[in-house]
Formats: sequence, C-alpha cells, structure tokens
Amino acid sequence: MSLETINHCTVCSSENISDFLDCTDHFISNESFKISRCKNCGFCFTNPRPFVSDIAPYYNSEEYISHSKTSAGIINRLFHLSRIYTLGYKKRIVKKYSSGNRILDYGCGTGEFLQTMKNKGWKCSGIEPNAGARESANQKFEFNISGEAGINQIPEGSLDAISLWHVLEHVYPIEERLISFHKLLSEKGMLFVALPNMDSYDAKRYGKFWAAWDVPRHIYHFNPASIKTLMKNYGFELVTTKPMILDAFYISMLSEKYKNGSPKNFNALFRGIISNCSAFMKDKNYSSLIYIFKKSN
Repeated sequence: MSLETINHCTVCSSENISDFLDCTDHFISNESFKISRCKNCGFCFTNPRPFVSDIAPYYNSEEYISHSKTSAGIINRLFHLSRIYTLGYKKRIVKKYSSGNRILDYGCGTGEFLQTMKNKGWKCSGIEPNAGARESANQKFEFNISGEAGINQIPEGSLDAISLWHVLEHVYPIEERLISFHKLLSEKGMLFVALPNMDSYDAKRYGKFWAAWDVPRHIYHFNPASIKTLMKNYGFELVTTKPMILDAFYISMLSEKYKNGSPKNFNALFRGIISNCSAFMKDKNYSSLIYIFKKSN
C-alpha cells in the first residue's frame, strides 16, 4: 500500500520536521508507522500515513469499540461500563458551558452520547463516516445520522454546541472541518474536543507502546499547547479543560497488553492511579483532556 508523506506542520506550517517515534499498529495490522515532530512548534503527526481512500481497513474490526456494541473481553466490558459514567460527565460539561440546546456530535459512533442529550430535550444531529456505526445508531435510537457530506446541509450559525469525543485526531480534512465548525456555530456557540494527551505520565511511561498513539488511525498527536495553537488559527479561544480520569486506566490496560502481551490489570490500575495523581498534583497533564473552546471572532 502506498503512503502519503506530509511535508509541513499542520499547526504552524513549518517544513522543519524530523522523525520522532516508530510505532506499531498493535490493534489490527501489526504494521509499523513513523511519527514526525515539528521542530518549530513540537506538534506530532503520523508520517507517512495511509491515503484517506485507504484508511477504512484499519478500522475494520468488531473490536473497534466506538463503532461496536460488543462487550466481549475485559477491556471491552470495562469500556462499556465506564461509558455510562462518561456519558453523564460529558452531558454535564456541555450543558454547563452551552447557551442553547442545539448540538452536533461529529464522529458520533453508535449514537449513545446523542441519545443522552436527546433524553434531556436537546435538538441533536450527528455525523458519522463509518457506515456500520451510522446504521447501528439510526436503527437503535431512530436518529437520522448522516455521513461526512451531511455537514454541508447544516445551516450556518445554527448550532449552540459541537462535540468531538476522541475524533479530531482522526480527521484528514482537519483545516476544512475547523473552518466549517466555526461557520456552523452561533455567535455564542461552543466547541468541545476530547483528545489523548501525549504529555501525560502514561504516554511517557509506555513510550512507543502507549495505546493512544493508535497509528495509523490517529493521524495527529496533540498536547495542550498544540491543540490551543491550532484552534486559535481557526478562530477558537480556549476557555478551560476538563480531565477524563477513566481514560488513564483504559489506556494503561491496552498499553500493558501491547507491551507485555496481556492487560496485566494490577499494573494498569497502578499506572492509571499514578497518571491521574501526577496530573492532579503537578501539571494537569491527564491521559485525556476535554478542551472547551468558544468562538473568538
């Protein structure tokens, strides 16, 4: 399969980039991929990467959790149990920082978050590129979730909130989408973006085995500085961040599996606790963060 080489940084446009890390796709293909780092701003990205026309097979697994309903295996069971808490947590954050009740969940997977918001009286719409996940959401929750092209049918200024829960790191046309989000949000609209944090304790602890590199599905690898700079380029101002506490445990379980061949649950629990404690007491670099942005112009 041919790969696409990126010659400039998505955040600052610098062409001064270098190799940063070699990672393996432990999840599906066992292929090796390189991560590049911008010497100017420090942003990291998978490079070279599959062309967008070739990326679908790397998601083609019943175990790809955001597209699946399966709860087989301890990691899947824990994910689905933790999702009950996480859905409520996301809902409370969106309600607190939004001035209206019209929301688009971009990359909505099988629709659980949208259903949570719908149950609270929100006017919900969703975009989901994966046909299987989209069909599941539409059948289970009676939504009319569309594919990528559906974003062009949404009137400008018609949304009070847009959410991307661990989605932006996957988006190939990232510049195009951020421009679209700015146009679609109302004057007081808010953008909620959840991302893994490459500056977290668990990222540094597991190195190339850190599960949230997730190459080649994750084509961008953010930290708080790089996402703030990128969003500023497209008219968004950071309001605050919120931690995703449970992610440290889930990511550590996967990372232990990739490094040692099994989840090693005690080790993962310990590393998750250390990661969260380190972030709380030192630098707020949790394993994953929710970034809350407002339109700045």
